[in-house]
Amino acid sequence: VGSTKAGINMDAVALMGGTIKAAAERTADRGGFGCAKLVVFCNAVEDNPFMAGAFHGVGEGDCVINVGVSGPGVVYHALQDVKGQPFDTVAETVKKTAFRITRMGQLVAQEASRRLNVPFGIVDLSLAPTPAVGDSVARILEEMGLEVCGTHGTTAALALLNDAVKKGGVMASSHVGGLSGAFIPVSEDEGMIAAAASGALTLDKLEAMTCVCSVGLDMIAVPGDTTAETLAAIIADEAAIGMVNSKTTAVRIIPAPGKVVGDTVEFGGLLGSAPVMPVHPFGSADFIHRGGRIPAPMQSLKN
Repeated sequence: VGSTKAGINMDAVALMGGTIKAAAERTADRGGFGCAKLVVFCNAVEDNPFMAGAFHGVGEGDCVINVGVSGPGVVYHALQDVKGQPFDTVAETVKKTAFRITRMGQLVAQEASRRLNVPFGIVDLSLAPTPAVGDSVARILEEMGLEVCGTHGTTAALALLNDAVKKGGVMASSHVGGLSGAFIPVSEDEGMIAAAASGALTLDKLEAMTCVCSVGLDMIAVPGDTTAETLAAIIADEAAIGMVNSKTTAVRIIPAPGKVVGDTVEFGGLLGSAPVMPVHPFGSADFIHRGGRIPAPMQSLKN
């Protein structure tokens, strides 16, 4: 719906708010599961291999092998060996771990490329969590010294993690691409689920964290009666962060039909479960109905 160069298409933002609402209603029997397959991007990359949101951009070859690798559990265990040590040591530990994971991903990608006779594109090193205990990005942040993910200091911890992961990946391969960094999907991360259920992790805090992570507001459940305009306004806020900061941001949000704050939506498998989080009670309809375009910042116009 937008980019740093073009600005934000607010008509598209409004359309996507309604589309997300419709997707939830059409899959109401599964907790709004359709929304889990829909991501709204600003500054979308062309070589993203991660589902949902994966696509093959116009700059890509006709056929190419792009591989996504992960490993939050490996990083978490590595940090347990440097408890209480300065952040320089923490960053170096994450970089070395990311290096190893990326190198393994590249070896797998090269072998797949050889066997299929398809060109090797990129390795996307993104710490993508799963609901399994021990495979959580939130627990990595807590291992750095936070009592619970979402408290003060969380954004700084995530910034360190994201930066170190990217640096470690670049050292390991000249084919690093995609999103490469840390994902913060609430329903897919055991630690995020616990933090959100305790009230420590809020929608506003997650938005702040998206300023320094790889993507954006991801797999977040909100009350089923959340309006299309409110969903669109959440998208607009996230797109603005991406546009102004020249980074990829995205929204994958589920207005769970029939659910209210305090309920839990179960998706199962890698999509996990999501505690329903509150949205602001004040409306944004008049803002969204203006339509048009939010212009790109001056810096991008100069470029």
